[in-house]
Amino acid sequence: MRSYLTILLLLFKITFVFCQNYSLNDFKESSIPDIYSSDWHELNSATDKEFIFSVCSGKIKIEKFYDNSDFQYQFANGTLIAINMGEFGGGLYYKPLDTSSFKKLFVNGKDVKSKRQTFFGGLLAPPKNPINEVIKNAYLLQSGTFKFIFLLNDKLYLMSGLSHMDITFGDLFTIRAIKDSFFISHALHIDDSPEAMTVYKSKIFIATAKGFYILDKNLNKEKIFENLFWYGLYPTSVVVLDEENIYVTIRGGYAKLNAIKKEIKFFKAK
Repeated sequence: MRSYLTILLLLFKITFVFCQNYSLNDFKESSIPDIYSSDWHELNSATDKEFIFSVCSGKIKIEKFYDNSDFQYQFANGTLIAINMGEFGGGLYYKPLDTSSFKKLFVNGKDVKSKRQTFFGGLLAPPKNPINEVIKNAYLLQSGTFKFIFLLNDKLYLMSGLSHMDITFGDLFTIRAIKDSFFISHALHIDDSPEAMTVYKSKIFIATAKGFYILDKNLNKEKIFENLFWYGLYPTSVVVLDEENIYVTIRGGYAKLNAIKKEIKFFKAK
């Protein structure tokens, strides 16, 4: 982000993972359960069997997954903090490193301090919630349930989403930072709530609450799957080896997708 505030680090998510020895042998291929069936409810209750996959030296690395409510992007002189607490709100915050000398901040030309948090804006967390310490001395740039911040083709993107009861939707934004100003623009609406995503070869691969999407480098959207069995099984990570070998971790196991042939297999944690 050359014209943005100087980047110190790229991207990280505050996610607690406990390093244990897991492998794909700890999962077995199983039939895809019908949503709300007894097999589906068993998976939905398997809160002790949630994992996150990543790639290390070309191989799948598996760790236990414990989620947190914030996603951060680090600059040399401050941090963008995306907060998602579902129906309790959230927002995109900016916390300068030196709050004492930081005087003003603008979003799309408007002074941030002139924006008041209302019931329909910002975070509605109880005072004792630890997330309040995360956003202490931070500026609310925009309200919303923001989940991911990532770089693609030298542009910084912000992804939001909400899945609550019968409501599920998502949006993609671009964000630029120049000196004391942020410029946030809406780029794309997504019909479902993004739950996990990754970037591979200039494409965005998104596991949503009910389906799976691929966005190309021009943000053209392709719906690969919809109304999937994993609704209510909360995707936690996406790993792409190629478009015929895509892994999506969900509660109780993982799904292996072939985006070319539109095929899907399910592997249940033993």
